[in-house]
Amino acid sequence: MKTRVLIKEGEYRLSKAGVMDARIDSEELYCFLKGCDRVVLFLNKEQEADKGTEEAYFKLIDTRAARVPLQHITGTQEFMGFEFKVSPEVLIPRQETEILVTEAARTLIDERKSAVHAKAQKRGKLFRMFSSPPEYDVLDLCCGSGAIGVSLAKICEDISVTASDVSKEALAMAGENARKNRADIDFVCGDLFAAVKSGDQMDPKADPSGSSGSDSSGRPLWPAKLQGKGSRVQRFDMIVSNPPYIKRSSIAMLQEEVKSHEPMLALDGGEDGLDYYRRIIADAHDYLKSGGWLFMEIGFDQGEALRKMIMETDRYSVPEIIHDLAGRDRVVKCRKKKPE
Repeated sequence: MKTRVLIKEGEYRLSKAGVMDARIDSEELYCFLKGCDRVVLFLNKEQEADKGTEEAYFKLIDTRAARVPLQHITGTQEFMGFEFKVSPEVLIPRQETEILVTEAARTLIDERKSAVHAKAQKRGKLFRMFSSPPEYDVLDLCCGSGAIGVSLAKICEDISVTASDVSKEALAMAGENARKNRADIDFVCGDLFAAVKSGDQMDPKADPSGSSGSDSSGRPLWPAKLQGKGSRVQRFDMIVSNPPYIKRSSIAMLQEEVKSHEPMLALDGGEDGLDYYRRIIADAHDYLKSGGWLFMEIGFDQGEALRKMIMETDRYSVPEIIHDLAGRDRVVKCRKKKPE
């Protein structure tokens, strides 16, 4: 069977199983199997596929047809130009979350430029030549795979990133991604801001083989290096978060790949989808420096509810709702009010 015929058959089987983007996934699975890219696939589409390749390919197709996410088969997902490992223990990074990272990175870069310029204006040319730029402390709350924190650490200069999650399995994966992308990040385990205050510090450089536990894939968890010590940093210049925000009643309507294969802990936002936002907005003020920023990804119809929730606290600036390319609510940003 020629390669193009093989892939066409794969596309047909996936389409019949109700898989979206069946053509793309059929090609991606072939490239994954052969360790090639789409250019090589295009150049070799008239070549005959051997029996071994056919059997291995259709096994992958059958797995995908069972609605196992493509990323769980390949084990990776591209995000912000970086490659991240994924597993059933973490939410697969989505393209829409890149809006959150882009906006947060733009703010950090602008803040850095403004701070350097202001100090240079105040202290003169000699200061500008020899002074080092300020370092900004950033908290990636509910970090999951670590895609947000790692991306910010790679994109922005002079920032120190702390990543937290309640799941040790998620932190183990986030640590792998930090090492894979050579990002220097502190990790702490705990429920939302309890991680910062008194959570277990996780050592990203520790040998995971020394751990006493493992995740559902058999991957060893990192040992908790310092029990109950909390985060090295207690107040941050920016908190960025993609918390669970799906309404509980809507979970049953999600795609099979999501509701059956991604962690419910990262999806369920309570009856109205806003449970985590209430907790974050109530407590973030105490963990932000004066004028510090709060960035959160939100659901497509949650902007107005989040705006009202933030305004009612009278602790933050007027929030800005940022939309995706389709014009839907995607990110809310505000900052802690400075003392008058």
